[in-house]
Amino acid sequence: MRIAIFHNRYFERGGEDVAADAEAALLAKAGHEVHRFTADNREAITGSRLGPVKTALGAHWNPDTPPQVDAFLDAHPVDVAHVHNFFPVLSPALHWALARRSVPVVQTLHNYRLLCANGMFLRDGKPCEECVSRGPWNALRHGCYRGSRAQTAVWARATAHHRRRRTWESAVSRFTTPSEFARRKLLQAGLAPERVVTKPNPVPDPGPPAPMGEGAVFVGRLSHEKGVDLLLDAWRGMGGAPLAIVGGGPEEEKLRAQADGIAGVRFLGAQDHGRALAAIAAAAFVVVPSRWYEVFPMAALEALACGRALIVPRDTALVEVVEPGRTGLHFAFGDRADLARACAELLRAVPFTRALGGEARGVYEDLYADEPALARLEQVYEAALRDSA
Repeated sequence: MRIAIFHNRYFERGGEDVAADAEAALLAKAGHEVHRFTADNREAITGSRLGPVKTALGAHWNPDTPPQVDAFLDAHPVDVAHVHNFFPVLSPALHWALARRSVPVVQTLHNYRLLCANGMFLRDGKPCEECVSRGPWNALRHGCYRGSRAQTAVWARATAHHRRRRTWESAVSRFTTPSEFARRKLLQAGLAPERVVTKPNPVPDPGPPAPMGEGAVFVGRLSHEKGVDLLLDAWRGMGGAPLAIVGGGPEEEKLRAQADGIAGVRFLGAQDHGRALAAIAAAAFVVVPSRWYEVFPMAALEALACGRALIVPRDTALVEVVEPGRTGLHFAFGDRADLARACAELLRAVPFTRALGGEARGVYEDLYADEPALARLEQVYEAALRDSA
């Protein structure tokens, strides 16, 4: 199969970039012909003095995208197109350019941005779904996109425009989203249920799990929605057990100050993928203390791949990764005391924690390794091709 992958990379590399790269590698390894078309937020925004203005004005329709797509397809004829992120540089002009060429489009929804300006259903540190019922311009009141009303207006204008134009009904064959939780939320955007498929992101196999390490590890961006401050507060009563914090971000300095005096905590900073996996392997379990609903974080799937138990919040997409008592534990969403209880249990019950890790690796092999991931992806493409026949 000939597949074009389109992706608008973020200013800072994140989970969506990792997922797009992993799927491209998985398809190429299976013998598919893969062609990649990539835009870069950093280049668009910082490349010239007018870059931010041009990007904002073009977020609902970038006139440069259709001719670029035409030239790309002329050079690389394809059977199906897979779009990951298109905001803000590529814009939905991409989808219409592909539709005009009769190329079936699969769109992965890595976040909740069709319904929420910041893509997280999060405001003032708490879940918020106001824009689902009140519409996209509601976000302007709160400056939900990066705390800026001007930048939020860019999202609201683009979202309202493409709802009126029925872009998502007319120019996309299939949507995929990594979790059933996210699928249920995104159906509130009015997408037809039969066109939205749950398909977890692929995670390359890191190899046979190492013997269980000690303590816990967090891997991810150090920002408010990730809940690392909750984890640090919970760790005060862990008696100096090791806790490794892997990642960087806007709250790093604040979190380091909070951790001062909490025995056992180490900040390892941002690490490349190999070192992040090594940090997971060096721990006994992984904690994902998120304040937002999440979609399906790569760190959670990588914990399964490394054979490590997980602690995750209830009432989020993460409960689909973790079966309590089999692959990890749940804690009450946003509850520091309950998070501390779960951490203490896994630190204390070493044989239990080891058994959870063994089950976690089995779940990875059954559901998320290359073979099942490739089969799911090929099925989505085949459905898109059938629709266009």
